[in-house]
Amino acid sequence: MPLPVPFLFHFNQHFNEYARVAGRACYRGLLRVLRAHPALKFNIHISGTLIHALSWVDPEPLELIRDGLKAGQFELLGSTYAQNILYASNDWDNARQIELHKAVLFDAFGVEPRTFWNVERCWRQSLVPLMAEAGYNCTLVEDHILSRAGATGPFTFTTRADSHRLLVVTDDETLKHKVNLAAWFGRSGQAFDHLRALAARPDADALCPAYAEDAEAMGLWGWERGVTPNQTWAYLDEFLSALEAEPGLRLIHFSDAPPPGGDLTPIPDGSAAWMDAALTRPDAPYHEDGYANWFDFHARSPKLKHFTQTYDIIRARIQAMPQNTPGAEAFRRAALLTYCAHQYEFGCIGVGGLNDRGWEDARTAVAVARAAQVAEADGEFVIIDDCNGDGSDEVLVSDGTQLQITTAYGGRVLYWFDLRTGQQFLGNQLPVLPGVYTGDGHFPVVEPVNNGRLPEDDAPRHSAERVEEMPPTRMGRFLPLWVWQSESLPVAVAVRETNPGEAVMPLMAQTRAFADYVTLDTQSAEQPPEEWLDSRMEKGGVTFIRYLSDELTLEKTLRFVLGKLVAGYTLRNHDRKERSLRLRVTSELCPDYMDVVRYGRGALQFVNNAAGDAPGVQNTRTQTTLALGSTRSWQALEQRVDFCALTLGLTFDVTLGPRSEQRFELRLKRTPKN
Repeated sequence: MPLPVPFLFHFNQHFNEYARVAGRACYRGLLRVLRAHPALKFNIHISGTLIHALSWVDPEPLELIRDGLKAGQFELLGSTYAQNILYASNDWDNARQIELHKAVLFDAFGVEPRTFWNVERCWRQSLVPLMAEAGYNCTLVEDHILSRAGATGPFTFTTRADSHRLLVVTDDETLKHKVNLAAWFGRSGQAFDHLRALAARPDADALCPAYAEDAEAMGLWGWERGVTPNQTWAYLDEFLSALEAEPGLRLIHFSDAPPPGGDLTPIPDGSAAWMDAALTRPDAPYHEDGYANWFDFHARSPKLKHFTQTYDIIRARIQAMPQNTPGAEAFRRAALLTYCAHQYEFGCIGVGGLNDRGWEDARTAVAVARAAQVAEADGEFVIIDDCNGDGSDEVLVSDGTQLQITTAYGGRVLYWFDLRTGQQFLGNQLPVLPGVYTGDGHFPVVEPVNNGRLPEDDAPRHSAERVEEMPPTRMGRFLPLWVWQSESLPVAVAVRETNPGEAVMPLMAQTRAFADYVTLDTQSAEQPPEEWLDSRMEKGGVTFIRYLSDELTLEKTLRFVLGKLVAGYTLRNHDRKERSLRLRVTSELCPDYMDVVRYGRGALQFVNNAAGDAPGVQNTRTQTTLALGSTRSWQALEQRVDFCALTLGLTFDVTLGPRSEQRFELRLKRTPKN
């Protein structure tokens, strides 16, 4: 009987535009190579954050996965939505992460996985009930951890906790490195020697050594280090062709793993070999100084301690959300998604930390929870509260059925909710922008990004441009030194063009609504809405005052009028001479936001009325539309695709006579209005 070998590729990125780069430099090419070998079975894990990011920036990898699933070639694994390490996280959070990921997988692919990818391979026996109660019956554990439990080879085992039981497949660390050597350098001898030795055993059909690796290893890691991804895909393609010709080997889905050869209960606590190795090698990716191993990092890391406390506070706010209002369930789902998305890779070395947007923006879940709380109140109100935990007070304005959360940073509207249904129309809190976190209310400042020249196509192709390198090589930092001992040296590395490409602005997000950019007649530079403005409370609203110069002021009152979100502008010239300015006002719109995240770029479209004077954004799934109206004629209309939102901008050229003022209103109207 052939040796059964599961191959698993683990796809993962944050809710970040870098998913587009990963798609071009890795995912498309890798998936096309796998699909080119339809006789081979592969296992795929893809994180929820990556699914949602790709749905907006590059859905093609998702389509390739769907094709493989329909053909029966791929099998999906479940995990946590944002790849937080279970060992390091609160188990209430873990359960919500697992539930959310299962829901996202079903939404995206229509499947319910039964095998669980244990994030970063850190094991504790108390995870067994957590996985089993979520509907999983199988997981992977690294070989060095299983050997300490008594395993004598890469068999499958059962392990138990309470009344729960899981099938455990051996995650073969040695096989992982040897297959990577084949895919990166075309050196496949070690991988086949390893597999053939196992296949030659009389009990080969009872063995199940699993190759489990980040999908990014098959293109992105090399591309980031100057290697041509097409070369990696070509080597992988050749390796898979050779696998097909091996009669003693059979690639399988985890659902077809052989029956267990015994029970290992308990399996001792263990950490990923790669993290332990990285902490001892200063040149290794994700290295952090000062820790002996991952358990030392877990026990002493200041960032883990800080965010454990932060997450405790946010969790308590979510758990206290009211459950008796009509929109309670929608608010709860939105708060949980926001919270879970910003626990990305929590517990892992080399990621996250203070002022990292990917973790800090978990605080935005508190704003959603606050909206659910005020939904219990009756009537209109205007209150001051730091409702998103960013250290700056916001002003909350409600007409009894709707809520807007405003910030004095630029006098913008951060969020807009329907308190009866839980719908969200403004906010867009999920994308993770490049740059340092300064607070949810702050206007985001981003710089152009140069991601280099991406591959022109997805074809596996040998490169003519190669350089010879001695170990560890630019890729060797991912490999243990022992892999080189039997190899002839140096090795050839396919290098890509060094042309860095052009720096471009990343997709924007979180600019929010009624963001005022001002250009004065004495200035050429446009001034963004970044500064903290004076404000005063009004009946049913709030007014922000922006001092444009010694002579010019801009007052803006934000309120609800007959269900519309209204910004009333008053421009004043205190000078004795005529003054002019240009005012550009943008509004980032995401009607029925949870559906935008769920369905991606196709969920939103620009619309306009027949007269052309009410540009808007429509959710194509729910038909909810936000139309922008103005009592003043504009000189230019801007339509910009942002990250998980569409932005409308109106430009006004204003000339103010001596000691005069001009007033106008911008109005956001939503239809249908529930």
